[in-house]
Amino acid sequence: MKSSFFQRGIYSSPQKISSAWPIPPARYDPEFGRRSFHHALEQCELADQLGFDWVSFSEHHYWTTVAPNPALAAAAVATRVRRAKIAMIGHNLTLNNPIRVAEELATLDTLSDGRLVVGFLRGTPNEFQVYTANPAESRDLTLESMDLILKAWTEPVPFSWEGRHFQYRTVSVWPRPVQRPYPRCYALGGSKDTAEFAARHHLGLGLAYVPFHLLPPVINYYREKCAEAGWQPTPDDILYRGAVYIAKTEDEAQQGVPRWLFTNFNMTMRGGINEAVARLDPAGMNFAKMAEFSFARFVGTPDAIVQQVKECQEQSGAGIIDFGFHAPGLAHDEVMSMLELFGKEVLPRIRDI
Repeated sequence: MKSSFFQRGIYSSPQKISSAWPIPPARYDPEFGRRSFHHALEQCELADQLGFDWVSFSEHHYWTTVAPNPALAAAAVATRVRRAKIAMIGHNLTLNNPIRVAEELATLDTLSDGRLVVGFLRGTPNEFQVYTANPAESRDLTLESMDLILKAWTEPVPFSWEGRHFQYRTVSVWPRPVQRPYPRCYALGGSKDTAEFAARHHLGLGLAYVPFHLLPPVINYYREKCAEAGWQPTPDDILYRGAVYIAKTEDEAQQGVPRWLFTNFNMTMRGGINEAVARLDPAGMNFAKMAEFSFARFVGTPDAIVQQVKECQEQSGAGIIDFGFHAPGLAHDEVMSMLELFGKEVLPRIRDI
């Protein structure tokens, strides 16, 4: 089992900030923002020292994860983290130009000496508003973006592209990825379209925060489609992301779990926007119905978390878990302490799972 440290780029503020999305810019303090970025670098360095296999990043906007451009953060981390892979999980493809994404990712693979891992991400429904993406078209747009990026990395001569969402007279991406034909890639999401795309292109599949007992149907469908495409995925082709709250005692761990409940940690859109998005994108996450949802999937003492990792692996066959340690309101020192405890008492015990 491989382990990844999910660096969410949390803004560390001494004051409680409302969880309603978007967060007003007036609540941002540049000094605390500066500290938060440097704390993120320190956490990544510690994760590398402790033996995490990856350090991962995701894109979010208008929120307390100060990561509107994860490629910038990943580039900074790549110069200070020398062993772990740099996992971009990833750019929000509904908000970005796919050619620009292909160029940025190829640059990161070059800068990191071929240590890049890529996750293709559709994004959360609230963020369709950031650059006015149409929720009803977001899935199809993401699939086309993934197709275009893969071709941009592999086509040896300039080519044109005439798709439904993108039209280019000339595509000729420089630099090229160091890894050939391109870095290990995952399509992220639990839809049939995503699983079919991943299988057809020999990509991994990534799932996030889903309760373990709901994983088998998705993974089994992915495996079936891989077999139809003439190949068999390995454990390294299955990625799972879940939040962690680790403590020395069970009581202490359970006291921290409410920080991860969706009621305290949501991206709920104001007014009727959430309902409108749910109608346009019924297959997406409906945050209005997730009041009791918790991101935390690995909770408890080191012994408990080892057992939960085993359960996750048994249900999904995942060979890599992306662990998030940043509960809302968690101070930098608390994150570092949890990382230390996890690195010393969990990582050595799950490597051979």
